[in-house]
Amino acid sequence: MRIRGLLFDKDGTLVDVVGTWLPVYREMLAEAFPGQEDHWSQLLIRSGYDPHTNGFKANSPIAVGTTDQLVDLWWPGLSREQRQAMIGKVDRDFEQKSVRYLQPLMPLAPLLDELRSRSMQLGIATNDNEASARKHVSQLQLEHLIDFVAGYDTVRNPKPAGDMVHAFCAACALRPEQVAVVGDNRHDLEMARSAGAGLAIGVMSGGSAPEDFGSLADAVLASIAELPDFLQRN
Repeated sequence: MRIRGLLFDKDGTLVDVVGTWLPVYREMLAEAFPGQEDHWSQLLIRSGYDPHTNGFKANSPIAVGTTDQLVDLWWPGLSREQRQAMIGKVDRDFEQKSVRYLQPLMPLAPLLDELRSRSMQLGIATNDNEASARKHVSQLQLEHLIDFVAGYDTVRNPKPAGDMVHAFCAACALRPEQVAVVGDNRHDLEMARSAGAGLAIGVMSGGSAPEDFGSLADAVLASIAELPDFLQRN
């Protein structure tokens, strides 16, 4: 079956995850816990930030988690109402703050334009919230190239479930086996396998090594810059 759709993870695949999100997390936590830098610094480390490498550990909550999972880590013991309010606040903070720090991993428009010239439909599937993801697409001036955007709050079950792949297929009249999922963490490839996607492609641009993907990957590339050649060969 020929691949006709590419479904990209966002952070670590299209966007520099550390350059974009580390200052967001630090700013947000400093505001939430004023005068308690030791405390919120430890929260970052417990979530998967590695101060020795200044990066996020592969497959850690901060690398692959949803907002509600981070809220549970950072503010445990909230009531149901408090938890829902905090999730909403964190999502709004992410949306507002992240556009100030947004850094693409490379010039994205020429690469995505080349892929679209091969009759590929392009989508984004992220465990960020959808509103934030759409703002990033707009900020990067990619609206004319991206056919579909889904966040953790777009579907019933976020990654690693296959719901985002199925939503992409429904939106773009594709079958799962016609879709290649491209991402920098195991969650992305687990989503691909769960949905029955045609290809599961890992990229190392977010900090994962080939072994972090285990046997889930059909291929592991240095970054999405290698995609055109890979697709041409395969």
